[in-house]
Amino acid sequence: MPLESTTPPHRLLVVDDKENMRQLLETAFVERGFEVSAAASGEEAIALLAQEPIEVVITDYAMPGKNGLDVLRAAKSINSDCEVIIITGYGTIESAVEAMRLGAHDYITKPLKLGEIENKVDKIIRKLETRHPSHAQTWIHPSVRHFVGASAQTKQLLKMITRIAPSTTSVLITGPSGVGKELVARAIHEASPRRDRPFVAVNCAALASSVLESELFGHERGAFTGATERRAGRFERAHTGTIFLDEVGEISPGIQTKLLRVLQEGEIERVGGSDTIKVDVRVVAATNRDLFEAMQAGEFREDFYYRLNVISLRVPPLQERRDDIPALVDHFLRKYSLELHKEVYEVDDDVIGTFLNYPWPGNVRELENVIERAIVLADGERITRDDLPPEVLARQQPPSAPIPPVSADQDTLTDRTDRLESELIQRALEKFRWNKTKAADHLGLKRTTLQYKIKKYGLE
Repeated sequence: MPLESTTPPHRLLVVDDKENMRQLLETAFVERGFEVSAAASGEEAIALLAQEPIEVVITDYAMPGKNGLDVLRAAKSINSDCEVIIITGYGTIESAVEAMRLGAHDYITKPLKLGEIENKVDKIIRKLETRHPSHAQTWIHPSVRHFVGASAQTKQLLKMITRIAPSTTSVLITGPSGVGKELVARAIHEASPRRDRPFVAVNCAALASSVLESELFGHERGAFTGATERRAGRFERAHTGTIFLDEVGEISPGIQTKLLRVLQEGEIERVGGSDTIKVDVRVVAATNRDLFEAMQAGEFREDFYYRLNVISLRVPPLQERRDDIPALVDHFLRKYSLELHKEVYEVDDDVIGTFLNYPWPGNVRELENVIERAIVLADGERITRDDLPPEVLARQQPPSAPIPPVSADQDTLTDRTDRLESELIQRALEKFRWNKTKAADHLGLKRTTLQYKIKKYGLE
């Protein structure tokens, strides 16, 4: 679910003669805030380029008729600023050289990785925003991504990110492991004026205290055995950008004291040094511990806690935001279908029911792993219960009772919305004789979302 923008989104064209690949890429970039057009052939793409102001083209190389190089030539002749990424399963040095000679931004081979394509498009957008700074100042970068879902908690989290991103205030992100705390930190950075500056992440729990101190603040030559040269720390490397301190609750009190100085004064000293170094760094931290309890127990400095916790964001576990499951399933289906080069695009109804009745102790990270595993094992285009791990099938909670009908005198907005949605879905299913694909298209929903809502409202 993209963050809202105040100016028109960037325009992107997807060109591929395979419908499934077009739909995968089109949906992925629409969800990230782009306005996307799609073409099934080189000829259709060239016609669209002549009609619409396209900024980025992602095109397959080998297509009947006009191929990817023809699309590239047309794009550059119509608009020299248009950037083109060519995708192919038939990569050769000669074709890569020819594509780059004709002005392609990049050239990548199948099997594709969705994250890789997104990163390449991000680089293009950064270049476009450099050319047009007024656009960059008012539009939130599309690389604030992976926030998929329709739950009230996710929507509220996104609203908070848009509000706090422009400031330099420190942020503390809390929540259990696997919910995506680093994604929140990156979203804050990418939605901020610092998005073109460094984002430096440090896993504080993975390093011994002495090593962590050197990693954060750097060291001078001879500061300790093995320090053969001066080394800049993470804070210096993050200067003018953002530093993300993951598992901040595991930092020793001694290092907490030094971090407090950074937050208050914007100053550091390298290990073994005496010179004061000024740094301009926004600090975003995350923890799965209750830091207030740790503070009360004397394990976390009170002054550091309150200086760090100026703004607090809680990322709830997946069990508390089950409305996000359909969109997350769709997202991971696209991601791993591309990366694993398999055409698996749907899940069975009973798989959705299984997901809804599973507690997800590993949160979003566990759901992602389950989907990846299922795609590897799937024989056809659909994930079935046979493709799920035994522990997911075995650990089923009692099915949640479907939302009961709500009488007209119950006037809360949520109740009325649920009642209306349930009625609309029931009518669509009856109209199309329970053809869920047609009903989903009629309602403007993804099939996975419709499957979830049928279970949610007990409409089977």
